Amino acid sequence: MSTNFFRARPGGVLLAFLLTSSLAGAQAPAPVQEEEANACGLEPPGVVYLPAPSPRAHETRKLSATEAPVVRREARDGTVRASLAGVPQTRTRSGALSGKVIYLSPGHGFYRAAPLGRWATQRPNTWAVVEDLISAEVVNQYLLPMLMGAGATVVPVRESDLNPRMVIVDEGGVGYSQEGDAGLFQTTTQKGWGTPPTPMGNAVEPFTLGATRVLTTATTPTASATWAPVVPADGHYNVYVSYGADPARTTNAHYVVRHSGGESHFRVNQRRHGGTWVLLGRFFFKSGAGPEAASVVLMNDAEEGSTVSLDAVRFGGGSGVIGDAQMAALPRPRYEEAARYHVQFSGAPASVYAPTGANALANERNADVTARARFAAWLHEEGEDAVYVAWHTNASTTGNVVGTEAYVYGPNPVDGTLNFTGVPGSDVLARALLDELGRDVRREVDANWRVRNLRSANLGEVNPTHNSEMPSVLLEIAYHDAVADSNPLKEPAFRRVAARAILQGLIKYFATRDGVAIQLPPEAPGAVVARNASAGTVEVRWAIPAANPDEEGHDAPTTYRVYQSADGQGWDEGTEVTQTTFSLPLAAGTVRYFRVAAVSAGGEGFPSAIVGVRAGEAPPALVVNAFERLDSALACGEALDIYDLQAPLRVLLEAMNDGTYVRRHGDAMSQSGLAFDSATSGAVAAGLVSVGAGYRVVD
Repeated sequence: MSTNFFRARPGGVLLAFLLTSSLAGAQAPAPVQEEEANACGLEPPGVVYLPAPSPRAHETRKLSATEAPVVRREARDGTVRASLAGVPQTRTRSGALSGKVIYLSPGHGFYRAAPLGRWATQRPNTWAVVEDLISAEVVNQYLLPMLMGAGATVVPVRESDLNPRMVIVDEGGVGYSQEGDAGLFQTTTQKGWGTPPTPMGNAVEPFTLGATRVLTTATTPTASATWAPVVPADGHYNVYVSYGADPARTTNAHYVVRHSGGESHFRVNQRRHGGTWVLLGRFFFKSGAGPEAASVVLMNDAEEGSTVSLDAVRFGGGSGVIGDAQMAALPRPRYEEAARYHVQFSGAPASVYAPTGANALANERNADVTARARFAAWLHEEGEDAVYVAWHTNASTTGNVVGTEAYVYGPNPVDGTLNFTGVPGSDVLARALLDELGRDVRREVDANWRVRNLRSANLGEVNPTHNSEMPSVLLEIAYHDAVADSNPLKEPAFRRVAARAILQGLIKYFATRDGVAIQLPPEAPGAVVARNASAGTVEVRWAIPAANPDEEGHDAPTTYRVYQSADGQGWDEGTEVTQTTFSLPLAAGTVRYFRVAAVSAGGEGFPSAIVGVRAGEAPPALVVNAFERLDSALACGEALDIYDLQAPLRVLLEAMNDGTYVRRHGDAMSQSGLAFDSATSGAVAAGLVSVGAGYRVVD
């Protein structure tokens, strides 16, 4: 179906209509009246800001070049290895961006609009695209996991979990428990997370409402703390931990996430980034699961005589929490909210979320722009190797402008000129990102895609008044008010290419600056088969993923990780192999699912689609995943008339095609007692399996 169509579901009825029709709301945009001076992100004239946040109590030293990252992955045997997880878990691993911190902004979001008396997006619906929504969709579904796959510590300035459910377990609260000598645990005067009132007012700072504890460490585990939530529903949940940072803390706090796929181990540097939510990764939990499959454990094995800090653990993103008598909290997922609310929820002080000192309802939209940059500056520590990147889409006065732009700070308005006066290095970073975006989009999407020269403007998000501590770039990926650009913006393929270009641009920027070789994460294997090779033995085989023709082998895989799952939802830590085949013993009647990810020194790429088997001799059935389509025709519009948005298209991958065709069909065959093999359609085309190889049924 042409991308000039989209589906909407007002009143539960499926409607399709032409975007260029005369139907209201999603057609060419009319001029929008903005009540705030900086509605387009420009600094309002004459505004006076509070001083930027000063270093926090634990920031007493400059980080060395060898300082441990905030979060790093640990294997079960205690060694740290490269690239230990793949999507859908979205877990930190090693790669070309190890040791780098990326402050990541998806731009605008829902805010409390005083003149309207309701929540509103900062951008309207144009051609079924709402910038506030699509930016969060792209960043959270593509760019963030790509960056983590390359080893980066990623700090989103808006909520990163699309899951509207949330459970927070605080130390000392329901679901919290301790094991070991009680004398090893001590209360402290250091503030921490405390449950805020409901709704949470716009001046409440939840990380000042509670306390923290410390646990003395030893070289072997002698005590632990456990946070066990009551999981409200089956699903993937981002897991975040909080703690009180201190120069005397261990850099090796040992967290274990217990989930439906097993255990995942992390080491967290508790000298850094405390007093906020620190993302460990994304994991599948089942409703009603006990602590053995739904909990986070902090063990005390580190160096002798140090301490680990115990505060709260958060599971999921949740829905809006900030509101008051004037206007209730947003009854929608928190990832759709503006950054101004997320940074408050994440522990930032008033000088971040209310930077002028005024914190009335009418100030919240203005505060959103600068809160993004100030949050990054508040968390950033001296010596931290970091950059700030914002993903936006643009609009013009005519609806006829197209293409990609990048902005750095300058005192000029948005006039197409470059008068760069921002943080040094911002212009170099911006050009690296523009070069990669232009090259990749022209190669894979549109050979005539326009990329303009670098520009500057007096934009609050990249203004060194708010964040003078790192290079900062604002990307305008495309013009959402032009049909020629809004159609690609709706396509998952375009979003993936653009996100990957930003990843690769960042890697090349750092590699060039640091004088090291460029190493890029590989592509996902497309041809994968799982089959009963012989009685009691299962084999997974795949083809080497195609290399990017422009990268001269920089993205070539060196190893692979084969992930296993009993149900195709919760995944283990993977097994590293150097060849393109993997075998294991499996008892007859056992079902096992697999995904394969390619790994290089650049990091770990996205994994393959799911394949699987039910073990048994001479399996009669072959399941072929030919449902590989992923385009805007699979997306639906969401009726958002109460926000004056009509029905914008929502490109939510797990609701469109999550790659689980084999799991769904395999489960049905298993219930009938049938043994089966399975493959991707690419494996059939590559000759890794033949549909005529004795199978009585090919699904």
